[in-house]
Amino acid sequence: MELEGLVAVVTGAGRGIGAAIAARFFAEGAAVALWDVDGASADAGARRLDPAQTRAAGARVDVTDEAGVDRAIAETAKRFGRVDVLVNNAGILGLGTTAEMTVDAFERVMRVNVTGVFICCRAVAPVMTRQGRGKIVNISSLSARTGRPVPVNYAASKGAVVSLTQTLARELGPAGIYVNAIAPGPIATEMTGQFTPEFYARLTAGRATRRDGTPEDVAQAAVYLASARSDWVTGVVLDVNGGILMR
Repeated sequence: MELEGLVAVVTGAGRGIGAAIAARFFAEGAAVALWDVDGASADAGARRLDPAQTRAAGARVDVTDEAGVDRAIAETAKRFGRVDVLVNNAGILGLGTTAEMTVDAFERVMRVNVTGVFICCRAVAPVMTRQGRGKIVNISSLSARTGRPVPVNYAASKGAVVSLTQTLARELGPAGIYVNAIAPGPIATEMTGQFTPEFYARLTAGRATRRDGTPEDVAQAAVYLASARSDWVTGVVLDVNGGILMR
């Protein structure tokens, strides 16, 4: 198993991509802390993976709450002994055109999708530094890589995640901490389920593959970046989009 003996934190793990990453990490041997602003979904996910709760634990964590994140990191480290991997997956999707968007709506998405990533990275960095090693995987988006028909607040937030990833990779590398990102294309989840078929078709236009992307596709990429196989890989953005970027 690729992640045997490691301890991972996955944010936004109550559903969708986060839940798939948590499940794949658990299957690969890791102990997993599932965090979600919906604590009930995080707890239910952990119990599905591990009814005995020896290698999986769910917790209500709002990634924009600095004190709450600090507590959750400390509790995870105390429970499992260490924190080897952090996956920053928690995020929200803005809706509407730029003309329709309020500053509050813009900043709300930035607060969760960017500031939340920063808060979690800042909280886990001292733990990983003491260990002399750690892996951070940030979930960005294809919308950060190329112009996409998505709301500007979402695209801007995911572009910022790429810059944050690369800067932290440089800053934390000497401490043995690897920081990378995954940029998924459109993935069939509850979030994308709110799109009209016409809009979803626009998002997937130019795909080189037949099938839709799934949360498991992203989870497999996260395993690679969390495992020893990526031990000389840092500051990269791994595109998982069925070839749409080539368009």
